[in-house]
Amino acid sequence: MDVDKKQERKKVLEALTRQGILDAAVNLLTREGIQGLTMDRVAAEAGIAKGTLYVYFENKEQMLEAAIDASFDPLVRECSALLDGDLAPDRKLEGFSLCHLRFFDEHRDLIRVLLFDRERTHFGKSRYTDGRYRTSVKRVADVLDDGVRQGLFSTLDSMKVAAMFIEANMGMIMQRIHDGISGDVEKDARQITEIFMKGLRKRK
Repeated sequence: MDVDKKQERKKVLEALTRQGILDAAVNLLTREGIQGLTMDRVAAEAGIAKGTLYVYFENKEQMLEAAIDASFDPLVRECSALLDGDLAPDRKLEGFSLCHLRFFDEHRDLIRVLLFDRERTHFGKSRYTDGRYRTSVKRVADVLDDGVRQGLFSTLDSMKVAAMFIEANMGMIMQRIHDGISGDVEKDARQITEIFMKGLRKRK
């Protein structure tokens, strides 16, 4: 086996080991919450030596952040494809809500830990300063600006309205989790966007 093939094989094995660690961390988080997440238990869950964890992550906090990022990657990719697509701005906003509600509905046990356990333990960064949150606000603001240019929306402060829109989605998600509601995400996504598009005032 030549040097290039050995290096490629090593990279593949390292990627698989790292993914196995992240999968183990997510499984533990889902079952037992942040307090149950320790380096020893993740190593046991992944079936590797504890020392191997430190080859990839310096500490529990770094591993947790990487696990969260990996968990949200599918949602980020789906939303990015949607917002970069050819749909009209109002359809993009409805699709954005639907993507988030569907994802959070399918991963509700993990999300419950991240939303509630994380707040109780004050672990990690506030989501308002988190890069993923700020990026989402900016992406939605860009869609709103497009809508204004196309004459679909009234003139508005796009960053503030984008933050309001994302908070409405998070509020709906937390309400669904708190009340044990699952399924029928299309109805709730449509309700969010209709309120933003039409407002609460009853039309005569």
